Amino acid sequence: MGSTFAESLMRKGHQVFGFDKDQKVIEKAIKDQVIYDSNLDLIDEADLIMLCLYPKQNIEFVRTHKNRFNKQLITDISGTKVHMINEILSILPHIRYVSTHPMAGREKNGYDNRDLTMFKDANFLIVKNENSTMKDIKLIEGLAKELAFGRITTLDPREHDQLIAHTSQLTHLLAVSLMLSDDSVHTKDATGDSFRDLTRIAKINEEMWSELFMDNKEALIEETNRFISVLENLKNMIKHEDYSQLKSNLRKSKEKRISFDESKSR
Repeated sequence: MGSTFAESLMRKGHQVFGFDKDQKVIEKAIKDQVIYDSNLDLIDEADLIMLCLYPKQNIEFVRTHKNRFNKQLITDISGTKVHMINEILSILPHIRYVSTHPMAGREKNGYDNRDLTMFKDANFLIVKNENSTMKDIKLIEGLAKELAFGRITTLDPREHDQLIAHTSQLTHLLAVSLMLSDDSVHTKDATGDSFRDLTRIAKINEEMWSELFMDNKEALIEETNRFISVLENLKNMIKHEDYSQLKSNLRKSKEKRISFDESKSR
């Protein structure tokens, strides 16, 4: 997603300096005008620093280059917040810092999979901490609007991690579980849109998602247990042929899903 941010900001007229461990990616990004340049020595002059690594790598980058951070505003796009934000603030206790989580990821990762349509109308979460001023929050909000994000919501780190455990991490676990629970050689011949839609995100970046799951394990285990309880109840309704309760729950689910679409269109 970092390359998508870089190119989107460049196209909006911002001067973007980008860094990657792969020199070939840097050279290609400069050639493609995805970034302006890649001079780490100029990080001191940046207005905004966007960390686009995994949470642990973000922490290590800040620790390694802590003497380069002074008055710049730091943001990140990581999928978990509590531990990472606490660690970054322990390294740089006086830094300007507003975290974010663009709800616009794709199952494919890497520079060549950037997508300039990715942010259009997507939800955007701003995650504030004790160092986040209203001025800096508004600056990040303005940037999100400039890049065509839709609904913008501000949360604290703990609220974010609990919410994401349900809306993002649990859904990825379910997609993985669906793929792993099947052992029929004929499955691919009997799938329709529903199976493909539910398992699209099973084409997962195992390194990143393993870290995100472990980093937020308490909230994710809580949400997983809640889901198992609901699934067990539905199973029992089918087992005992409780048509009334089953139809009631299916209706409730449908109404809730429709309300999501209606709220998004407003």
